[in-house]
Amino acid sequence: MASRKPRQTNEERSAQTRAKVLDATVDCLIELGYAGTTTTLISERAGVSRGAQLHHFPTKAELVAAAVEHLANRLGQDLQREAAALPADGDRVTAAIDLLWSRFSTPLFPAWLELWVAARTDPELAASLRPLEARLRAGIEKQGSTMFSAGAGTDYELIAQLTFYLMQGMALDRILGHESPKRRIQREVAAINGWKRAVAVLLDAHVAAV
Repeated sequence: MASRKPRQTNEERSAQTRAKVLDATVDCLIELGYAGTTTTLISERAGVSRGAQLHHFPTKAELVAAAVEHLANRLGQDLQREAAALPADGDRVTAAIDLLWSRFSTPLFPAWLELWVAARTDPELAASLRPLEARLRAGIEKQGSTMFSAGAGTDYELIAQLTFYLMQGMALDRILGHESPKRRIQREVAAINGWKRAVAVLLDAHVAAV
């Protein structure tokens, strides 16, 4: 006689429902944008009732902010794990920049950008996103500084910050640009390689000054 699986607790069922709703929200944001993402469509994609969805997330703004944080936490955990495996020698900077760009070039960035554009005229959405944005930025900057140096001094923090600004601009250009994919990739590779050389010079200057 086959053994029966243990019944899920209320907490386990609740967590499962919450995860389904958050995953469905992220998928909708990436595919349809904020304007096309409705709570009705989310509940249909998640396979949960509207009542169950509203129990966890009473408003669309709260749901969207929680979904973005849900995905960002997963990406952050991946980034932290892969950063820990970076080489300790001179290839570390090159690998760190490639790793960071792999995160900025995901479909999450266009969705995140669209949310902030929508938040400009949606006070409720803006209020939900501000604390999340502050936590994400602080976490990414801390991780980035660590990737460039085991001891994150001011110079390393500045290099990490400049790297983020560059990659944000490149990711935005990827969204708004109208050139062919081949030409865009060529420009992105040239920009990333140029920044790697610039960072190497900045780090060498810091070492020489110490």
